[in-house]
Amino acid sequence: MLAPPTIPEWLPPAVEEETQRILCADLDADTELLFRLATDKRMKPVWDELKKENYKLAARSVLEACASHAIAPREAPNGTDRDAALTLFFWYAYAFAFMRPSVGTISSRDLPIADCKLQAARLRLSAARLRGLYFVPSEVRNFLPADISEQFADIYANNIEEAAKFFDEIKDALVKLKAAEAPLVVNKDYGNRDTRGYVRMLAIETRKLFGKTLTRSLARTASVALMKEVSANQVRKWTERLPRPARSPD
Repeated sequence: MLAPPTIPEWLPPAVEEETQRILCADLDADTELLFRLATDKRMKPVWDELKKENYKLAARSVLEACASHAIAPREAPNGTDRDAALTLFFWYAYAFAFMRPSVGTISSRDLPIADCKLQAARLRLSAARLRGLYFVPSEVRNFLPADISEQFADIYANNIEEAAKFFDEIKDALVKLKAAEAPLVVNKDYGNRDTRGYVRMLAIETRKLFGKTLTRSLARTASVALMKEVSANQVRKWTERLPRPARSPD
């Protein structure tokens, strides 16, 4: 195994700490990707630009929300809000590239929202019908198996309704995904689908963190992460229709 590269002095300390944390927390970490993002000289102007931007105070709370993420789960973060913003940008740049095979392959028309609603309704109807067996005339109810009591029927009906709630939860998650116009939802494939998906996902999070797309920084980061040349013009084209983050109240 090759020795890890020397961490450059221009890398923000919080990002260097995040690099080491991912290496220690995730046995399946993509070390080549991680070290590219941490040491490639093309990232120096990225950090120079990000350190000058006005970071959002919400960055720390968002970072804490990543605590249970499947990719290198973390403990509660330390440091300032600026450290949190820089760390989050680095974490997203790594995580989205790590997950790249699944990026940009979903169409908003493929989200099974209506089917989830239908299945939940069917389950609730089945539960109601099961309970309804005990409201039929006694001469009909007498034909039911003796070992199926009203109590057990109610237990089974409750279980069916829990399954309906599961479909509700999936439906709610899909509705939020569609409403937010998630950047991984791509209706048409114009080529470079995985690259476009990566850039769009990172752009959304960059706008949340810094209030701007930071086109040149995104182009450099994508080029390093994905090992392909991504231009600022491509980033501008791919992100122009993404929703702007809501402004926080003063």
